[in-house]
Amino acid sequence: MANRYKFTTKLSGFIAVAEDTGKFNNRTFAYTIPSDVLAQVEADRVELIQWAKSKVSGRSQEAMTPWDDAGVCKYTYGAGDGSRKPKPEPVFVDTEGKPVEKAVLESVRKGTKVNIIVDQKPYAMGANIGTTMRVIGVQIVELATANGAVDSGDLSVDDVAAMFGSADGFKQSDPAVRDERPAAAESGDSYDF
Repeated sequence: MANRYKFTTKLSGFIAVAEDTGKFNNRTFAYTIPSDVLAQVEADRVELIQWAKSKVSGRSQEAMTPWDDAGVCKYTYGAGDGSRKPKPEPVFVDTEGKPVEKAVLESVRKGTKVNIIVDQKPYAMGANIGTTMRVIGVQIVELATANGAVDSGDLSVDDVAAMFGSADGFKQSDPAVRDERPAAAESGDSYDF
């Protein structure tokens, strides 16, 4: 039982999508669920929670939503530090549906515009119930810095590419890089003495 959503957003927060890293040996990024999609996600959550409650005998405790009030959702995945079950990696593709190379994934930064596919699934662990948001695929539309490719586990690269289709924007084979930083005179950060 899962509900699937496809929408356009920008990556935010700390972004590490090329390889497992850090204290917890994982990868992570955040994204914002658009308000119209968020309304559907919240309505679906009510139904999914009812299903999860039916799997618990006795009292249950509902977990917080995986997103905050503004619709920001953090996704952490990878092998992990061994304290939890590993989470599958989403497939990263460009606008032609081609897998993004690891070298490009290393340079993905905050502000990268993406089309994203997310599954919301219910869970019941003991008396705890809630829903999770699992990112299935990410199509880079406008790269803030780079690109990269990974395997989704149960969906192939071709499956994710077919779900996204083709779009105008970032192409790994023909990048169109532009400088988005404000000019020193505009930002007031000039170091002229």
